[in-house]
Amino acid sequence: MILLKHFTEKNHAAVVDVKTRKRKTVKDYQLIQSQDSTTAGLPEQSKGQGSSKALLSRYLSNFTFIISHLLQTNQDNGSPDAVEASWVLSLALKGLYNTLKKHGVEQAQEDIQQSGLTQLLREIHSMAQDPERDQREQEKEHDSDHSSSCADDTDVNKSDPLEGLDEETKICFQITHDALNAPLPILRAMYELQMKRTDSFFLEVQKRFDGEEIKTDETIRTLAQKWQPTRRPRSEERNTKAVDTDMIVVSCMSKPSHCEKATEEINLVAQKLITKSESDIQLSYAKQRRTKSSALLHKELDVRSNRAVRQYLVKVNQAIATLYARHEKALSEEALELSGASHMAYILDMLMQLEEKPFWEKILQRVLKGCSQSMLCSLSLTACQFMEEPGTAVQVRESKHPYDNNTNFEDKVHIPGAIYLSVKFDSRCYTEEGCDELIISSSSDFLQDVHNFSGSPQKWSDLEIPGDTLYYKFMSDMSNTEWGYKFTVTGGHRGRFQTGFEILKQMLADDQVLSHLPLADIWEWQVGVACRQTGSQRLKAIHLLLRLLQCQSQTACELTLLRPLWQLFMSMENSLSQDPTSITVLLPLHRALTELFFIAEARAIAQGILQEYLLAMTTDEQLLNHTAMALKNIAAISLAINYPNKSTKLLNMSP
Repeated sequence: MILLKHFTEKNHAAVVDVKTRKRKTVKDYQLIQSQDSTTAGLPEQSKGQGSSKALLSRYLSNFTFIISHLLQTNQDNGSPDAVEASWVLSLALKGLYNTLKKHGVEQAQEDIQQSGLTQLLREIHSMAQDPERDQREQEKEHDSDHSSSCADDTDVNKSDPLEGLDEETKICFQITHDALNAPLPILRAMYELQMKRTDSFFLEVQKRFDGEEIKTDETIRTLAQKWQPTRRPRSEERNTKAVDTDMIVVSCMSKPSHCEKATEEINLVAQKLITKSESDIQLSYAKQRRTKSSALLHKELDVRSNRAVRQYLVKVNQAIATLYARHEKALSEEALELSGASHMAYILDMLMQLEEKPFWEKILQRVLKGCSQSMLCSLSLTACQFMEEPGTAVQVRESKHPYDNNTNFEDKVHIPGAIYLSVKFDSRCYTEEGCDELIISSSSDFLQDVHNFSGSPQKWSDLEIPGDTLYYKFMSDMSNTEWGYKFTVTGGHRGRFQTGFEILKQMLADDQVLSHLPLADIWEWQVGVACRQTGSQRLKAIHLLLRLLQCQSQTACELTLLRPLWQLFMSMENSLSQDPTSITVLLPLHRALTELFFIAEARAIAQGILQEYLLAMTTDEQLLNHTAMALKNIAAISLAINYPNKSTKLLNMSP
């Protein structure tokens, strides 16, 4: 039986029976023999364990052999089998990664050491980080061009290949250049040699084109030097190429920058709690990433010649192989080779972007159990640094109020780096029901995550769209218009903020880890995060502050650092008291700050520092305002009982 293709998501594979030569689809379990020859003589109670271990050993041996063989042959990028070899290498590494995930690294540790897999992973990892190798490949790609462009590098006065041609001929040159990926200087040289006759030029091009490139001779190459561009900016071209720099680890700062004032919440929608489950968002986001990756790959391949396509596919396959090699290194503790204690946080962040949350949480728990005290300290501070990264962004879209008849408008909202977009409608949204409609979708063809809105304000409900872009269009008929639409789009960023939050949340929930953490430093970091971030990021930082306040340590939390958040809380309280007749539900941030300061005050009372805490929370402006108000109240009472004093004099003096 020959395996043609494996469908990971559907757990089945396409195979060909060697005897019947018929193609069929089978389930994964049908590809595995029910009883391995190495366990045939074992008792029933030990047969299951022995079979599983023997199967794992056989898998690792097979994968290691394939990977080792492909690395030893070291296919050159220009060889006929380079695409296929790199593709098989990526598949073998993917199979190895899934095997380690399924069986566990502990069970496979002995087999990993015996198979020499660790050294192979290092070799793949170092291949991706070899800048000299990248340079050699780039030079090899330019060899064919160099033979036809050996003019003096210092000459910057080369002629334009299209100079002196009429518009019709220029168009012909551009079409030939785009279709055959032929250099313009070569085309101009052939054109000149054909006595500038277009018909003879096209016949010559057809004769010399072999399906991949235009074959040239010494006469053409020598003449083409007249129009060759300067080679001086070659170093600049190399700088624009993507270079694999592996994982960029920024040194961890031990102290955050001090924050004097908390950032105001500009948009109410940013405080809205997420209604769509995180797993649904991640699934939709992963689907969109796969779709975009496929579209980008097709677009890239369409503009390349046949030879360039194969060279590009080799690089894609090598990149995929390198990614799986790094994942396997992250699963195997002995292969991590950490450059510093904070490096672990970056590895966890890499895994979080690619793994499902339950599996990632298991990895995190294992990491925390194996970390030393110094490593836990550095990991926690790096997680705090992750949470300092920029958070949400906001954009607003609206129609005319009221909108026009016969409207047909289409646009999009793009917030780079967002994992989802939260849409909140204005309470005045209203269109002619069934006739005038707003359509929102996550795809430009309006086929994915489609939402339709029309009619009274009650029918305009908030929503979330996965990804970083939403598309919308509004259409109205020829009669009856209403207020229109207005919505606010908030981008939810996952980035490293979410990784830092999850690491700290798990650390603060583990009592064994908690005793080794620098709680005072974490408290200072999280107060700064809560001051700088907005929306759901600020709510998550406050969640960690509440957890820190509940710790048993009496000296961990410097309560006076909460002053910027107290000022934000008082501004929200004042805005709420301006209209006491209004009945509204407190925003999540308002409720979170209320709970935070309620517990902080109780903590201050327990520590016997209530007066110092209240004094730190009060600004000079607040003291002056309250003092003035007290004097006015005293003066009013004194005038009511006809008892002049200093307060009544001050009242008479006020304008």
